[in-house]
Amino acid sequence: MRVAAEPGARPGAATETATAPAGSGPWLLALAAPLALLLALVVRQLLKQRRPPGFPPGPAGLPLLGNIPALGAEQPHVYLRRQSLIHGQIFSLDLGGISAVVLNGYDAVKECLVHQSEIFADRPSLPLFKKLTNMGGLLNSKYGRGWTEHRKLAVNTFRVFGYGQKSFEHKISEESLFFLEAIDTYKGRPLDLKHLITNAVSNITNLIIFGERFTYEDTEFQHMIEIFSENIELAASASVFLYNAFPWIGILPFGKHQQLFKNAAEVYEFLHELIERVSENRKPQSPRHFVDAYLDEMDCNGNDPESTYSRENLIFSVGELIIAGTETTTNVLRWAVLFMALYPNIQGRRHCLGEQLARMEMFIFFTSLLQRFHLHFPHGVIPELKPRLGMTLQPQPYLVCAQRR
Repeated sequence: MRVAAEPGARPGAATETATAPAGSGPWLLALAAPLALLLALVVRQLLKQRRPPGFPPGPAGLPLLGNIPALGAEQPHVYLRRQSLIHGQIFSLDLGGISAVVLNGYDAVKECLVHQSEIFADRPSLPLFKKLTNMGGLLNSKYGRGWTEHRKLAVNTFRVFGYGQKSFEHKISEESLFFLEAIDTYKGRPLDLKHLITNAVSNITNLIIFGERFTYEDTEFQHMIEIFSENIELAASASVFLYNAFPWIGILPFGKHQQLFKNAAEVYEFLHELIERVSENRKPQSPRHFVDAYLDEMDCNGNDPESTYSRENLIFSVGELIIAGTETTTNVLRWAVLFMALYPNIQGRRHCLGEQLARMEMFIFFTSLLQRFHLHFPHGVIPELKPRLGMTLQPQPYLVCAQRR
């Protein structure tokens, strides 16, 4: 402690002033730097969360986190529906500094995705997409040459090896027989149809992508499908919304985003080995399936440095096509089975009037299921009708009895 006389004080008077301990200056400076950086980041984040002029209205959010906690507190589709009743068909959300516009209603969606399709064809560069596919592949690619090339190839391939073939309806009918025989083994005992439906629907896509189907006893493929389903649910979780808003949390060794990345790495390894196997006897320019056709495009564009065809993008595209070709149809069929079992009085062994839809796999799978089995729930079981969010709304797991007619 140092004693110093105040200016103008009478002689002998003194005032005590405290000084910092020796060596504390550098420590305070070292602490001040990260605090200042943290404060700057917080201010920057708060400024990002301000709605730009003319931006659609929306619910107020929390500082830094925005509307993410509200989305995680209830079923997201319920929350979004409630907000649309307050703010209208078009409103905005703050996903931790990421501004999102939500469309509700047929007219609003059609205006954006049909009448102004090119404007809204791009994909946001979200940290999740960058981590999983580096903005490549098919579904998450940026709008440009890569998106155009991969979309054109996928559409052509699905027409040539899929619905454009006269024999494709027969292939779907053949798969439906495998599906019915697998159900028959339960002899009317309760079963969860999710895995069987997923396998059956996926096999239609597999025939186009790989030129082969997978048996319902193939444990490796079953495991991959389970991982796909899990990742779809994880991608819609509040934890992943937080990762997109604050990607630095990716350094943490825990969290749903880490499980999602672990699953994706396992799926990519499985698809890599599968692609290698189904392309072993490939004859260039004589494709048998999507993988062959993709490799042909890689060969043709081998000298083009701007080409987006690559082994990595092939793996991403295959994975995305499996998801896109399986998830929605599977969930439609699962909902249909649930309601048929819930209201058994409207089942009947009759053909749908829409025979022109006979080429669609949902029609073939569903009608063949109803023609062979009477569906009902186990005694005393009341199904849960509250949906779960994935790529689409899916039913909660349920058991159903398929009694042979």
